Amino acid sequence: MKTVTESRRHLGGGLAALSAALVTVALSGRPALAAESAFTPSRQTVQVGETIGLSFTGFKPCSAGNGQSLTVRWDKNPLPVSDVVAGPAGSDSFTADVVVPSSPFGLNHIDAGCSVGLHYLLQEGGSVYVVALTPSVQMVQAGDQVTITGRGFTLCADSAGSTTVELSAYGTRLATATGSNGDFQQVITVPSATPAGPYPVTARCSAQPGSDLASTSVSVVTLVLSPGSGTPGTTVSVTGGGYTQCREVQLQLLRDTTQAVAAGGPIVPANGSFTAQVTVPSGATPGNDYQVDAGCYPAASGNAPIAIEQFTVTSLAASGSRTPSSTSASSSLNSTSPSSVQAGSPSSPGSPSPPATPSASAGRTGGHWAPVALIGGTGAGLALVALLLVRALSMVHGTRGRGWVNKHLRVVAGWAGPLSADVARRPGATSVSVGLEPHLDNLGNQQYEEVAR
Repeated sequence: MKTVTESRRHLGGGLAALSAALVTVALSGRPALAAESAFTPSRQTVQVGETIGLSFTGFKPCSAGNGQSLTVRWDKNPLPVSDVVAGPAGSDSFTADVVVPSSPFGLNHIDAGCSVGLHYLLQEGGSVYVVALTPSVQMVQAGDQVTITGRGFTLCADSAGSTTVELSAYGTRLATATGSNGDFQQVITVPSATPAGPYPVTARCSAQPGSDLASTSVSVVTLVLSPGSGTPGTTVSVTGGGYTQCREVQLQLLRDTTQAVAAGGPIVPANGSFTAQVTVPSGATPGNDYQVDAGCYPAASGNAPIAIEQFTVTSLAASGSRTPSSTSASSSLNSTSPSSVQAGSPSSPGSPSPPATPSASAGRTGGHWAPVALIGGTGAGLALVALLLVRALSMVHGTRGRGWVNKHLRVVAGWAGPLSADVARRPGATSVSVGLEPHLDNLGNQQYEEVAR
């Protein structure tokens, strides 16, 4: 019995000694940390999907001969590395690139070490902040608004959790965003003069001015109409830029934002730019509630257009074009004889009242022929024309003296009213007639003499 007890005691001591030896081997297999070791990410704040650099100093190389391999972990999950570069000989350092995986917003831990089989030997570690800066749309028209959403900006939060972030573009502040616990939403306006192309938006802590913490971008698109208004049948030239995210672009002419008036076929933009035409239908009703919009084609159900420009359809009369009715009225006006112009025709508002002009059927007045209406305006020019016509009459019948002509001639500068509601009076004389009183010639025949200008 004594012999069995002693044997068990010696066996227990041997197992304890073996266990101590195994622990010593395991500890000696772990690389020793350098006196001054460090882990430095290339960015303190990172965004999911971007590539960042990791720099390790004081990291003992993993011994390939002992079956060790370099391992980088992101929140305790192995992370693929690329471009591993060892530092100078004897520096115990290396650099590597990693792609930020899908991670919770806020603080995330990164560490590196050597793996031996299933065992991981930690050597160095650190942390980064995962943030997100996201626009509400990927494409926006110059002059329009876009909402920027921020997540994970706990670096910009004070002790009470209030978060204040400055949003900028090309170094110019756009807005100050406020939120809580690192999150915020802010509407910004893209300046109307912004050219087509990428528009970068950056964010930094208001209380910690320095480098930008995150960035995002939207594609600015432009849409230009030439002309911006026109009558039915007008062809409008449409020029666009910045549509790099559209495989094809489609144009539409709408009224009241919903009623399709005209549409063009799909356009394949060249480097995001295009030039096309839209024709205003001949039956379009005049109004200023038309618009030309541009959108990606094919468009997803319910997608709003990317860019919109207002267009005005004008009437033919407003554009100054002569309608057939006004043309015929004008011709009738120019060919009307003095006797056919009706007396007392209404004048345009604000014009002098026309003198009463008796018609030719009224007969003679005081031995002189009836006054003649002058079509158009009055003034010194009309008086000169009348005198020239008097002289012409005198020259036609040279045997008559000036006294005879003065006795049988009367010229009155009168006003002629419009012949119809469609004819508008325009300044300047269009015609003038001067006539002599009917009289007998040397053979006793009745003569009617008139000169028109």
